[in-house]
Amino acid sequence: MLARILELFSLAFFIGAPILVISAVGQWVLQFRLIQNHNVEHLAGLLCILYSALTAYVLSLLVWIFWPLHPDLIMYNNRISVPTVIGELIAIPIWLKRFGYIFTQKKSAQE
Repeated sequence: MLARILELFSLAFFIGAPILVISAVGQWVLQFRLIQNHNVEHLAGLLCILYSALTAYVLSLLVWIFWPLHPDLIMYNNRISVPTVIGELIAIPIWLKRFGYIFTQKKSAQE
């Protein structure tokens, strides 16, 4: 049982690692180059990327475990891990909002 769990962890990590790296670079570009007027320090921004990657990995593990479709459909075109992409699509917006990059309340000039 423990061997199967460790196999799942390593399989999900090594198959999803390229997607996690690509999305981390994309998130870095989004945070530090495209989103203007944010008051987030660089260290907090890097923590946001790290938390997003870790959360996406955990979410992808859950999708791997509870995958409802045929096991052959877990990989798109035998290259892209669908559970990892699902994890990224959920995790990145959550952490961007939590760290104040998106959907932040603007204070009015009258206050």
